[in-house]
Order: sequence, then C-alpha cells, then structure tokens
Amino acid sequence: MTTIQDAEVEGRLLAQRQVLAELLAACDQAGGPLSDWVRVFVSEDFTVHDSAEDPGVVPDFAFAVESIIAGEKRMLAAETRRMLDAAAR
Repeated sequence: MTTIQDAEVEGRLLAQRQVLAELLAACDQAGGPLSDWVRVFVSEDFTVHDSAEDPGVVPDFAFAVESIIAGEKRMLAAETRRMLDAAAR
C-alpha cells in the first residue's frame, strides 16, 4: 500500500529526474565537450555485473543499492533520449 509519504517521495524523485534530463538535453544542444559526455551517458547500458556465478535470489545490500543506482541512471538516460529525440523532430 502506497502512503502519502511514499507518493511525495516518488513525486519529488520524478521531478528531479525530469529537471536533470532537461539540463542534460540542454547541455547536449549547446554543443561542445559537454555534449559529447551527454551522448555517451545516454548510450550507456548501466548494467551491474556481479562476478559471482550464482549471486543467489536475494542480493546483498551493496549489490541492491548498486542495482538501484544503475536503474535510476537508465531511467534518466531514457528520459534525456526522449527529450533529445523530441527536439530533433
């Protein structure tokens, strides 16, 4: 069950992702070295690779946090790509 507090945190995180994506898209459109960095960022995979053959069903805390960070970066990159594609039309 989602509480008001959960919804508020989610809303704030989504707003921050949108602002970051807009900033990245603007940096790309400005050109220069920052544009190159943005292009690399939006094309990255951000997959977390675990060196263990069988990490188990429940990842340890460090791996779980790393996976969450990678997921957030994937969503930020996808939102930035969407904005860049829309601007290119």
